[in-house]
Amino acid sequence: MKSGRAATFGKSAAQFLVGCVRQVVNARPRTEPDAGLLEAVKPWQQVFEHNPVMYFMVDRVGTVINVNSFGAAQLGYTAAELIGRSVMGVFFEEDRDFVRSCVALCLKTIDQSHTWEIRKVRKDGSVLWVRENAKAMLRADGEPLVLVACENITERKEAENALRQSEAYLAQAQELSHTGSFGWSAATREITWSKETYRIFQFEEGTKPEIPRMLERIHPEDRPAVLRTTGRAARECKDYDHEYRLVMGDGSIKYVRAVARAARDASGQVEFVGSVSDITATKEAERRLRDSEQRFRDYAETASDWFWETGPDHRVTQVSEHSDTITAPAGLIGLTRWDIAPDAALEPEKWQEHRAALDAHVPFRDLVYRSRDRNGQPIYVRTSGKPIFGADGTFLGYRGVCTDVTAAIRANQAEAALRKAQAELAHVTRVTTLGELTASIAHEINQPLAAVIANADACLGWLQRSPPDIKAARRSVEWIIEDGTRASDVIRRVRALAKRTEVEMAPLDLNGVVREAVALVQREMASHAVSIRMELSSALPKIVGDRIQLQQVLINLIMNGIEAMESVNDRPRELAIRSAASGDGAMLLSVSDCGVGICEQSIDRLFTPFFTTKSSGMGMGLSICRSIIEAHGGRLSAAPNQGRGATFQITLPLDREETS
Repeated sequence: MKSGRAATFGKSAAQFLVGCVRQVVNARPRTEPDAGLLEAVKPWQQVFEHNPVMYFMVDRVGTVINVNSFGAAQLGYTAAELIGRSVMGVFFEEDRDFVRSCVALCLKTIDQSHTWEIRKVRKDGSVLWVRENAKAMLRADGEPLVLVACENITERKEAENALRQSEAYLAQAQELSHTGSFGWSAATREITWSKETYRIFQFEEGTKPEIPRMLERIHPEDRPAVLRTTGRAARECKDYDHEYRLVMGDGSIKYVRAVARAARDASGQVEFVGSVSDITATKEAERRLRDSEQRFRDYAETASDWFWETGPDHRVTQVSEHSDTITAPAGLIGLTRWDIAPDAALEPEKWQEHRAALDAHVPFRDLVYRSRDRNGQPIYVRTSGKPIFGADGTFLGYRGVCTDVTAAIRANQAEAALRKAQAELAHVTRVTTLGELTASIAHEINQPLAAVIANADACLGWLQRSPPDIKAARRSVEWIIEDGTRASDVIRRVRALAKRTEVEMAPLDLNGVVREAVALVQREMASHAVSIRMELSSALPKIVGDRIQLQQVLINLIMNGIEAMESVNDRPRELAIRSAASGDGAMLLSVSDCGVGICEQSIDRLFTPFFTTKSSGMGMGLSICRSIIEAHGGRLSAAPNQGRGATFQITLPLDREETS
């Protein structure tokens, strides 16, 4: 938007240019063609071209005789594109009659200036608002010429439109929210109201709001408090926020809330700007809620699915309306909970405890029992309740909530079955070919047995001395006991291995084996805050193997990774499982952790039977895993990661039928 100075400059430049044009026009012969006029204007072309105002020269029919480059550029044209064309082309069609009337007015009032505001349309279709100052003058040949200076007022118009729209939105918002606005001068007592404020007070819009009339509308019981609040705020120049009642013309009561912010004007006088809201509906809702507030608080404390109430005899007297779903049992009114539950006779102790709690009038929580839904299907219900008492302390019964927990119970049952399967699978994981471990087991047992024999011989030698060396003999016996215990521990570990099962080799989807194994250890990962990332290549060829044994290997490797990350606290605990085809007729499967890693000295011994880095480990897991993989014609290896942790990689041959 141009400033007032710019507008004045535009008018002055227009007047100056009119004078220049008049001199040239009057100086030219009457018979000279229009081209001569343009030639005569050339000395003034620089003034015309470089003035930062849009100028148009048009004849009586509206043909553009000349336009300055600045003005043409503002419209997105060159001057050559506009000269010779009708000036109506830069106006919207609906505005052209108005433009014609303005030109006609100028032609009727030669040498008189006229001003109007109008839209122009740019070459790209966008809008340019201008304030046009136009004057008609006569050329030497008597033909009129209209000179128009245009000031760009687009920004001002857009601001005005935005303000009008904002005011309209504000009025609509006030109407929808039942909130009006007001201004109040404490010194002059002058008040201004918005339309919605008039509606709230039910005063005719446009009438001058006055304090005496306002006070008459305020409820007599609230009037003193309003005067104290507003008077103190005016004296101390402080904001205020208060509620009071209005007595309407028909005698009805309206609740309002007035909020005002205090400020001082240029002369230092206190004035307020604020809002007044109709809160009658809110107050009525609060009143209704107060009547049943305790009941809703009880419900909130016991959560929700369907609510119930019982009388002092513990029989159901009320069930919430939304309990007509298929889940909620039907026909509950008049029954006790032990009448509803079909398992009451099967769990007498639980129900005896529950009835004792009810008779003691104490709250109870999370009682789970079996029931049947409206279709007769078995469901599990969890209920909680609290006793209710009258004003005189009389026991009135219970209020509470029932929730259908069938899905959760069945999920727990499935999880228990899964844990059982997991335990069995973990047990099977320890079952491997004892033949492969025979040498290691024999070695582990022969060492303590050889020591027992040696120590027994030594003991006899100490006892055969004269006198017998009892102290040395006792020491030998103690060593015998220690070595015997060692041997016993080895035998105990071996006996813990279950009987070997038959291997069932079949074509397998390795990715499916991975997903099944991961599913079995989800609980362990969750309890150790470990996340898993699976990067499994799609459309992999099948392998031949025993599904259970391969799952055993994967579970062992996953559990080792979880344990390796147990002490990690400075980074996320993440386990990565990747599958891919190696390109040489084999499949690759790797398990990577970000744990403590593997030292170089331990890598060669990791798969040795009874070697372990765990304080409570047998040292059999990785040895068994390697045995299983090698029995499948594959290979199991381990390597430390470049950063942190370790990676165990399995190589397995593909199904020959698929590769043939």
